[in-house]
Amino acid sequence: MARTRRFHGIWSLALWLIAVGLLIGMTPRTAEHFAHWRTLRAENAQLEQRLAHLHAEERALEAELKRVQTDLGREALARQRGWLRKGEEPLRINRP
Repeated sequence: MARTRRFHGIWSLALWLIAVGLLIGMTPRTAEHFAHWRTLRAENAQLEQRLAHLHAEERALEAELKRVQTDLGREALARQRGWLRKGEEPLRINRP
């Protein structure tokens, strides 16, 4: 019985030493993996924000495209760019 206790004590000590050794050996890598994970998480959040911005820009451009596909929309766009119809004269304001 004493022999079994001593064997159990040695076995338990060996397991604890292995566990501590693994913990010490893995800690730097674990910290490195955690830091890398945090960096990737921040980058992912930034990319998701950029994606949301691009989706909003896409919706605005699609709305603009629908607007300029109508006759009134084309005319408004042409007038924004300074185009005139045949026979129209540009308005000139002379300032003293």
